[in-house]
Amino acid sequence: MRKGLGRVSVIYLLSARLLSMNAKKVRLSGHGQRLRVRTHGAWSDPIAGLTECCRASVALDKMLSESIRRARDAGRSWAEIGQVLGVVENAQSWPDVREGMARSRQVLWDRPFNSDD
Repeated sequence: MRKGLGRVSVIYLLSARLLSMNAKKVRLSGHGQRLRVRTHGAWSDPIAGLTECCRASVALDKMLSESIRRARDAGRSWAEIGQVLGVVENAQSWPDVREGMARSRQVLWDRPFNSDD
């Protein structure tokens, strides 16, 4: 038993650790071209999985938006940003980049539903 902790505290700590081992987690691993998304924990409830994926997606979108703003503040052109994102080569403005990103995501989102089912 840890020094200074009572029996109830130790049981609580062990319970919290066990619960966190089963909690749904989304993690990014690797770097560069080998960046991957990994999931950990119990993913048996599809709606809870959607919720967790949505939270991760929103966090990444915020980070992407901030990175685009920093690139613009550093003097990078919309064309360069569009090329780096792989969505448009001759962007002249934010709407050009945004629309290119939307088209790119639509292709990804439609993939699971393009079967003949």
